[in-house]
Amino acid sequence: MSMWIYDDAKESEEFQLLRGEVKRLEKEYLDLRVQLRDTETDLRSDPDNEYLEAKVKYLNKRLKNIEKMGPRFASDYPLEIALFGPPHG
Repeated sequence: MSMWIYDDAKESEEFQLLRGEVKRLEKEYLDLRVQLRDTETDLRSDPDNEYLEAKVKYLNKRLKNIEKMGPRFASDYPLEIALFGPPHG
């Protein structure tokens, strides 16, 4: 870190690229979760549909892949609680 904001311009660009990638990943994860929810609902109304079963398996596989790339997506508690919540004890 330097004293002048203009000295950190390169770091800021890298941070913005990283932030954009994380936002894209979050959006994809949310979209997959919504698709999975809707597909599972459809599958409950038509349990013999092989297409819906295959789609549920495919969406679950894609979700697991994203969760490997960003483990905080699968966390039971949001990261913000650990960072900004009260200390334990």
